[in-house]
Amino acid sequence: MEIRSATDITANPSDFDLAVSQVEDWLVQRMFDDIEFTEIFSELSRKIDQTLFPLARAHVTMRQMHPFIDHTDYTWHRAGELHTNSRPRTLAAEPNWTQSPLFYMIENVVREYRCDLTREEVVQRFPIFTEFEEMGGTDYLAILTPFGNQETAIEQQDGVISSWLTDHPGGFSDREIQALKRLIDLFHATARIFKREQTLQDVLSAYLGPAAARQVMVGKNQRGDGDVIQAVIWICDLRGSSALADQMEMPAYLTLLNQFFETMSEAVMGEGGEVLKFMGDGFLAIFPTSDSAGISEAAQRAVIAARNGVESMAHQASDASKLKFGIGIHHGDVMFGNIGARERLDFSVIGPAVNMTSRLQDLTKSLDASLLVSSEIAEHLPIKLRRFPQQTVPGVKEPIDVFTPA
Repeated sequence: MEIRSATDITANPSDFDLAVSQVEDWLVQRMFDDIEFTEIFSELSRKIDQTLFPLARAHVTMRQMHPFIDHTDYTWHRAGELHTNSRPRTLAAEPNWTQSPLFYMIENVVREYRCDLTREEVVQRFPIFTEFEEMGGTDYLAILTPFGNQETAIEQQDGVISSWLTDHPGGFSDREIQALKRLIDLFHATARIFKREQTLQDVLSAYLGPAAARQVMVGKNQRGDGDVIQAVIWICDLRGSSALADQMEMPAYLTLLNQFFETMSEAVMGEGGEVLKFMGDGFLAIFPTSDSAGISEAAQRAVIAARNGVESMAHQASDASKLKFGIGIHHGDVMFGNIGARERLDFSVIGPAVNMTSRLQDLTKSLDASLLVSSEIAEHLPIKLRRFPQQTVPGVKEPIDVFTPA
């Protein structure tokens, strides 16, 4: 079978129109498949370059509904692999973004921006145009597509913006521009589907935790849906928070509380734990287990997380270093799933083991210990432990053994 170049196809209008239609058909079909956005973007760019007209570079930017990522860039080069970069919100105002043509388009609500890169005065508009000129770029087209209501989408920066660079002498022809816009419309529709799915995943992960989010995404979204699992349960609670809230201005108190949550939850996640719920001035986390070996490993990781959290809090540069808190760690069976009302659900863990962990955390106050573990945890720890006299706790008939690292 003869393989024809993009130049050959462009020379024959009917062949060119057929080739564009074939790319459109392929793109529509991919919209109904499981969307792998980077794969679709790379393949579309390659198809344009190899079967329609020369394409040296393609780029897509979408803002994300994410706690700390502002937007993600995808860049395709003819001679290299696709590059993906998620820009943190803290770097959203750095010069290489604010001095880019895409930022200019978003800030000024420019829906379409085409530049002749053979003209020196045009190349001087943005620093990245100099790079494009050095690549041999001759013509540049960028398209901004808001999602939904234009006014709301522009205000929230909800949409997609893509740019396309050719190195063909003379740039894009009028026919190529028309074809490219047709393909961009379809591609941006694909991007919208991808962004909605990605936003759902990001939001669920941020509010429920990755493991719970995966359970909801696979269909466990009815009250009572869930599984009984074994887990090391980890509960941490701040002491004296009511007095702090009364003494401090609300913004300062929230800053302090968030420092506590961030430091301690990062310690948990750093050891493979899953933070499930923030409860007032404390939080609940788990380290799932499956067998005796798993219990031993999870118990040790949970204690390491507690120690790392205590150490990190002590080294905070702010007043957070003075905060007092208690941690309780226990192991047992829990129901990991949906609980709540018919129209307002929560995905969490419940069961006697969770209640016992909460009781252990409460005991840290009276026993003046920052960390207490149950006998179910203690037997799996290869460290020296101090054993307290047996303790009586509400809801448990027999006194319990309680330990803290010596």
